[in-house]
Amino acid sequence: METENQPKYMKYVKGNGIHNVPVWRIIGFSGANMAVNLYMGLTMIMSYYLNGYVGMAVFLASSFTTIMRLWDGITDPIVGFVVDRFRETSKFGKTRLCLICGGILLFVNSFLMFNVTDRLPEGPIRPVFFIIFTLIYYIGYTFLNISNHVGNVCLTNDPKQRPILSIVGTIFVRIMRALMQMVTAALAVKYGSMRAAGLYHEYWLIVAAIATVGIVIAYISIAPKDIAYFSETSTKDKPDIRFSDYFDVLTHNRPLQMMIITRATDMLASTCKTAAITLVLYGIVAGNYKLSGGWTMYTTVIGLIMMTLGVGAIGAKLGLKKAMQVGSWGVIVMDAIAVAIWFFMDPKTLSLPGFANGYGQDFSGFSAFTIALFLVTVIGGGFQMITSSIIPPMIADVNDYEASRTGKYIPGMVGTLFSFLDKMISAFGPMLVGVGFACIGFADKFPDLKTPYSFELLVVAVVFYYGLEIIGAIFNVISMKFYDLTPDKMKEVEAKINEMRTKN
Repeated sequence: METENQPKYMKYVKGNGIHNVPVWRIIGFSGANMAVNLYMGLTMIMSYYLNGYVGMAVFLASSFTTIMRLWDGITDPIVGFVVDRFRETSKFGKTRLCLICGGILLFVNSFLMFNVTDRLPEGPIRPVFFIIFTLIYYIGYTFLNISNHVGNVCLTNDPKQRPILSIVGTIFVRIMRALMQMVTAALAVKYGSMRAAGLYHEYWLIVAAIATVGIVIAYISIAPKDIAYFSETSTKDKPDIRFSDYFDVLTHNRPLQMMIITRATDMLASTCKTAAITLVLYGIVAGNYKLSGGWTMYTTVIGLIMMTLGVGAIGAKLGLKKAMQVGSWGVIVMDAIAVAIWFFMDPKTLSLPGFANGYGQDFSGFSAFTIALFLVTVIGGGFQMITSSIIPPMIADVNDYEASRTGKYIPGMVGTLFSFLDKMISAFGPMLVGVGFACIGFADKFPDLKTPYSFELLVVAVVFYYGLEIIGAIFNVISMKFYDLTPDKMKEVEAKINEMRTKN
C-alpha cells in the first residue's frame, strides 16, 4: 500500500519487476512515433523536389536519398552514445531531451529545405543550401527516432501492455500515412505535377503542424516515467558506458542480431515504395492517381483491425516472436497473389465509390480486379502491419535482455545500433528504384502523370512494391528461428533486473 514517504513514481510499480502506466499515456506517447513517420514521409517524396528544383537527374536524386540515409545511419551511434551518457539529474530525462532536440531540428531544417530552396537563384547555391540543411535534418531525425526506443523501455515492461505500444502506434501511423497519401494525391492533382513548388510548401505545413502536436503530447505522456528508476539497473552506482560497448552488444546480443536482419530487410522493401513507384502503379498502370488516396484509406482501416487482433491476441498470449512468424508467412502468401492479380487482370478497372476508374468511367459497381486486389491488400496489409508494428516492443524486450546480461541499461545505444545497421541496408532502396527506372529509359526524369503506360513500368512497379517485401518476409521467418526471447524467457529477464534494482 502506498505511503506518504513513497516516491510518487512507485504507484506505477506492480511487483516482480513489472511496471506500467495508464493506457492514455501509451496512446499519447505514440505521438512521437507518428511524428517520426510524418517527417520520414517528407523524404519519401523528396526525389521529385530534387529533380525539379535542386537540379538533380533521376539517378542522382534517388542516390541522394540513399546517401542521406547512410549519413543518418552514421549519426545514430554517436547520438545514441551521447544520449546514454546523459545523466538524468535535471528536469529533462533522456526521452524528453530527445523529443525537444529532434522536434526543433526537424521543424526548422525541413522548413528551410522545402520552403526556401526553390526561392533561391538557380545554380550551385540550391544544391549546396539543400545539402547542408538536410544533413542537420537527419541529426534531428535521429534524436526523435531514439526517443521512441528510450521511451518504450521506461514507459512499461508489462508483457500485457507492451503489445499495446505497437497496436496504438501502428494505428496512428497507418491512418496518418493513408491520410497523407490522400493529401499527396490531392495536391498533385491540384498543382498538376509532383514537381510543383506549391505542393511542397503546403505539404510541409501540414506535416510540421501535426508532427509538432504529436511531439508535445508525447512529452506530456512520458514525463512521470522518464526518470532514472525506470531506465537504470542502479540509481546509485551507474555502470560506466563506453563506446566499445557497441561491439560487445553487437557480438553477444543474439536477439538484437535477429531483429537487425528482420528490420533491415523489411525497411529495404518499405523504402522502395517511393512516391514514384506508387504513382506508376496507380497513376499510370491503374490510370487514376487520385484514387490511390481513397484506396489506401479503405484498405488501411480493415488492415488495422487485423493487425490489432493479430498483435493483441497472438502477441499477448503466445508472445511477440509468434506474432512475427504468423505475420511474415501471411505477407509471403498475400503478396504473391497480389503480383498475379496485377499481371493477369485489368488494373484500369480499379474502382471505388466517388472515384472514376482508369478508363474515366464513373463508379458503377466493384470490378473483379477491385474485389480481388482489395481482399489480398487488406489481408496482406494486416499481416504486414503485424510484422512492422511488433518491432518496437520487441526492441524494448531486447533492451531489457541487454540490461539483464550486462547490468547496463543502454536503450540509446541498443536502439541506434539497431537503426544504424537497418539504415545501412535499407538506404539503398531509393537508389535501387532509380536504377530500375534508368534501366527502362527514365534516366533524366521520373515517370509523371502524363507518362504513357508500358509493360516495363508495370514490371518495375510490381517488383519494388511487392517483390522486395516478399523477400523481406522470408528473411523474417528465418531469423525468428534464432530469436529466443519467449514469454518465459522475458519473465526471467524482468526478475533479474528487479533483483539488480533491489540491491542497488
